[in-house]
Amino acid sequence: MGDILELIQSRRTIKEFLPKFVSWEKIANVLDAGRHAPSSGNIQNWKFIIVFDPGQKRALAEACYGQYEIAQAWVLIVVCGEPERGERYYGEKGRFYTTQNCAAAVQNMLLEAHSLGLGTRWVGGFETDIVKSMLGVPPEVSIESIVALGYAKDIPLKPPKYPLEPMSYFSRWRLRLRDPHKYMNNLAVIMSRKIEAAKSLVQGTTNSLVDKALLH
Repeated sequence: MGDILELIQSRRTIKEFLPKFVSWEKIANVLDAGRHAPSSGNIQNWKFIIVFDPGQKRALAEACYGQYEIAQAWVLIVVCGEPERGERYYGEKGRFYTTQNCAAAVQNMLLEAHSLGLGTRWVGGFETDIVKSMLGVPPEVSIESIVALGYAKDIPLKPPKYPLEPMSYFSRWRLRLRDPHKYMNNLAVIMSRKIEAAKSLVQGTTNSLVDKALLH
C-alpha cells in the first residue's frame, strides 16, 4: 500500500475555480470517500447535499459571508450532520461526535478529490439558518461544512507549516525528548527483547507441559 503523506502534503485550498465540467463518476468517488470515513460507533450520521444549479450556488456563496468564488466550482457539497442520532448513543457528547464524524468525512473527500486532479475549498463559515431554509434542511439536522469542488484555476503555493518537534509532546503536556528518533529506536530494541524473552518463556512452559503429558 502506498504512502498517502505525499497526497496530504500537496493538497491545497483553492481560491478560484474554472467553469469546467466534472463527471458524475468523479463526484461520486469523492462522495464515496466521505462515506467511508470513520465515525463514532460507526453510526455514519452524515448526509451530503450536492448543489449544481448556478442560482443555488450563487445564493450559497452569498450565505457563506460573501465567498463568491465558490459559485465558480462545478458543485457545492453541503455536509449535514444528524446530531440526534449521536445523542441517542452518546448523550450530550453525541453532538460533538457528530461534528467530528462530518469533519472526518470532509477530509476524506478533500484527499480523494485531490487524487482525481480536482480542487476543493473547505468552507466552515456560513449563515446556518439561511442555508437550511434554502435547501429544506429539517431543524434537527445540522449544517457542518460546505465543500466547493471543481477544477482549480490556480494552485496556491504551499503555506508555511510549523515543524513537527514543537508540536509533539511525549507522555505528558510540554514534555519533549532531545532525540526522539534515537529514543524510539532504543525503546523498540528493548521491547523486542522483552517480547522474545516472553516468547521463549511461553515456549519453554509449553514444551514442559508437553513432556509431562507424554510421560503420563
